[in-house]
Amino acid sequence: MPPTRDDARPATAPAVDLDPLPGGELRPAPGVRVAHDPVEVAARKLGLRRSLRAHRRARGDAEAADVEAAVARTLLACPLVAGARRVALYSSLPGEPGTRGALAELRRHGVEVLLPVLLPDADLDWEARPVRTGSGHGAGHGPGPLGPGAIATADVVVVPALAVDTAGRRLGQGGGSYDRALRRVPPRVPVVAVVHDDELFDAAVSPLPVLPHDRPVHAVVTPTRWMPLTA
Repeated sequence: MPPTRDDARPATAPAVDLDPLPGGELRPAPGVRVAHDPVEVAARKLGLRRSLRAHRRARGDAEAADVEAAVARTLLACPLVAGARRVALYSSLPGEPGTRGALAELRRHGVEVLLPVLLPDADLDWEARPVRTGSGHGAGHGPGPLGPGAIATADVVVVPALAVDTAGRRLGQGGGSYDRALRRVPPRVPVVAVVHDDELFDAAVSPLPVLPHDRPVHAVVTPTRWMPLTA
């Protein structure tokens, strides 16, 4: 069975409409304030997830193929990835910016890739995808569980997100798996989120809601650019 991870949780709160910012980012509609009460924050997160998932469902197959190719180019051009020997990545789910092209390119460039496997308690184990050699055979570790702590051995950790803001706040799918996994990542290891261009928020205008357990990211990769964040 291929590696997998926590999928989207159903949203039960009303949707929060999003308006485009100059440059393509999304922001909450006028009148939506940033909440600080934990219950309000949780409800606002659910609303944002519902709106962002609706935007993703509206994307076509042709766009998805273009996005996947562009994400691979941008990720490999990101200086944080340059020189990495082991990268923690993930297999993208439908609607997410595709990562399969990036996985293939990383392996082709001699990088060992770790992919997550969802455990019964919603934590993440990791399996290694070895590098590709000129003969077409892999080198290095083969598939097999390495344990939840394996993420700490990566030189770069690439994570999924529904949205990211320019202060490094990340909105995930709501399962909490990556919040747990990222606690094991050493501070020196950069964490990079992958989103569509219109899922990058201006933190000065529309900061994403966060709770104490939420883990920030250090950079973001979109189909058109990479950007260091103030995590």
